[in-house]
Amino acid sequence: MKPSNFIVVTDRGGHLHNALMLLEQLSFSPTAIVTTYGPDIDSLGKGTIPIYSVPHLFKWFGKLRVVNPFYGLWHCVIALRLVLKLRPKKVVSLGASNVVLFCFFAKLYGAEIYHVECMNQVKEPSITGRLLYPICTDLYVQWEELLPKFGPKAKYAGWVL
Repeated sequence: MKPSNFIVVTDRGGHLHNALMLLEQLSFSPTAIVTTYGPDIDSLGKGTIPIYSVPHLFKWFGKLRVVNPFYGLWHCVIALRLVLKLRPKKVVSLGASNVVLFCFFAKLYGAEIYHVECMNQVKEPSITGRLLYPICTDLYVQWEELLPKFGPKAKYAGWVL
């Protein structure tokens, strides 16, 4: 049975690739995927799952990441508009900081939030995991050593990806 209004929210690049790998394991498809814009989004083409993009919160100058207030404001507007349009009931987050505002807005409108920590987070929680944990229905870690860093909503079920 396909859950209604099931949205996957992720960043582009490796996080998006992980999300697509997770979706291959499910017997149903999400209602939509929300991600940040990038060339890999165009390569997905016009598939059966609608893909929406939100602006990046940050601007990169070489390896320096700087919060861009204009992009940040635009990101808030677009994320809220998408939540109002899609009306998610369940949101699965597999991403970095660009997913946080969408998840918070979705939670305000009654959605259940599930976050999957990146496989690279072995000893310390990600910033995204720490920000989303308070609003998550469940948070999945992919390393058992990470469980004590979170509370009772954190779960370890082996590697998700």
